[in-house]
Amino acid sequence: MMGTIKEAKQFLIHAFKAAGLESADIDARLLLMHVTGLSHVDLISSASHILSDETADEIKSLSMRRISGEPVDHILGYKEFYGRRFKVTKDVLSPRPETEMLVDEALRIVGTHAQSRVLDLGTGSGAIIISILAESNLMAGTATDISEAALRIARENAQTHDVYERLKFIQGSWLDFIDAEYDLIISNPPYISHADILTLQDEVKGFDPNLALSGGGDGLEAYRAIISNVTARLSTSGKVLFEIGFDQAAAVSNLLKQAGLTNISVRKDLAQHDRVVMAEKPN
Repeated sequence: MMGTIKEAKQFLIHAFKAAGLESADIDARLLLMHVTGLSHVDLISSASHILSDETADEIKSLSMRRISGEPVDHILGYKEFYGRRFKVTKDVLSPRPETEMLVDEALRIVGTHAQSRVLDLGTGSGAIIISILAESNLMAGTATDISEAALRIARENAQTHDVYERLKFIQGSWLDFIDAEYDLIISNPPYISHADILTLQDEVKGFDPNLALSGGGDGLEAYRAIISNVTARLSTSGKVLFEIGFDQAAAVSNLLKQAGLTNISVRKDLAQHDRVVMAEKPN
């Protein structure tokens, strides 16, 4: 039964826990907020509010999709990232909270310099480059992706967050069709090995695009492709910034060193996992 909002939340939490979902409480809250249009605070203050049959049916329908393994952000059609809401679909990887660190580091590097030129490789939803531009309205950027479907989503998100006029979109694989130099090249490329993809949760490997997950046999395929050509596309003292898997810092750092980049450093995330690698083009 889910006559009231409180009862609906209890129903969802129980159903999600029974299905083995680790984020049962959060998932229940997000679905209820989506269907009712209420904020988290309003859900609490309106706990005794009676739901209409139509609303209750919609909640049940969405709950079945979640129980079947569909991620919440796919059900909602958006994901919160760096304080903004980004449209997501099956064509793009939903931005993860840990990727916000990439935005933090990029903003630390470029600051608010009017002449900073930023390139985001494999932009997907555009969450990274759009967040950077939205936080620093003096910059302009370029976003690439091999998927036209992903670029359509990125363009829509850029318009939503008022950075479309400052962002150029290019369809291509990594640095293909890039002929300018940039002060910062940033990427969260696919870095999961073929073997590790098989071990991912069903809601990841079953719904996120494989193109945005698979990093080849050892997970380093995309890094090799980018790093082999990145120096020619960096301005003097330009920097490259990657998100990496928790066990890839040494391998990616070595690739950067072999390519002649210097001042290579690694940053850890809040869980103390290696998360970001950065390097600089020598003068």
